[in-house]
Amino acid sequence: MITNFESIRDVNPQVVGAFLGLQLSGMIGFAVVVSTATCSQNVKRKPTWYAFCAAWILSCLSYTLVFLVGQQDAPNYGVCVTQAAAIYASPGMAGCSTLALSIDMLLGVRASQTMSVRRRYGVTLTLMITPYVLWLGLFIGFLVYGLQNPATVKMGPNGTYCDLSTVTPSRISGMIVVLSMLPLIVIQGYIGSRLVRNRNFLRDFKLVQMATRVMIFSLLGVLGMGVGFAYVIFSEQGPVFDIILAALPASGVLIFGTQMDLVNVWLFRHPTQEEDHDSIDKVTPA
Repeated sequence: MITNFESIRDVNPQVVGAFLGLQLSGMIGFAVVVSTATCSQNVKRKPTWYAFCAAWILSCLSYTLVFLVGQQDAPNYGVCVTQAAAIYASPGMAGCSTLALSIDMLLGVRASQTMSVRRRYGVTLTLMITPYVLWLGLFIGFLVYGLQNPATVKMGPNGTYCDLSTVTPSRISGMIVVLSMLPLIVIQGYIGSRLVRNRNFLRDFKLVQMATRVMIFSLLGVLGMGVGFAYVIFSEQGPVFDIILAALPASGVLIFGTQMDLVNVWLFRHPTQEEDHDSIDKVTPA
């Protein structure tokens, strides 16, 4: 059991409960969405979409680890250092997986017909695995640091998850988030403008819905960038920071889990012709 609990003597149980509730709802929600898409023949998604959802599930799992093993109030050192390493590795992974999904969407909009099947497969595979390679590298690095510096491993100031007392890991993580969110905003803006400028798209209600999802997704990216800046600037994060952080995966579930092909499966309805292509990853060429 770790003993560095001086900073959490004023923990607000409501904040901890809200944080865990949002993270768990995001994890369960994404798991349900992925399971639905996998099991239903009427739901078609690209591999990068599955990788994106899995990245957020892993992120939520990282932030709720000590709770899931029943040690939220008094985690032992091994669990705490593992969670600390995982939570610093997760934001960069989630940001990069979001960027990877966005790049895949961009390739669909631009309709790169000159790209060979083999090259397209290589690009897709790279987009899928890069976020996880990044997560693994960061996780190992932060874990080694925590093991070599056990005095830095502690429960965070809000009692929500374990972290490290040094500011360097949070700033590294934050910079990766910022660097991934900046091109994401540019790409999503381009996709949105491309859809809006095409009058044929505006006559098609399902594509207007798609453009709306793109704009909402861009706002989520801006929020992620703000969280990244907070990581970079502040050495300690207040309760509001943790709640915003926990709201990101839950928001992602609402955006990606409310597409009509998924809803039809849950309601045991057959999709209509107009609803059949209501999917953010099925962008037709302009």
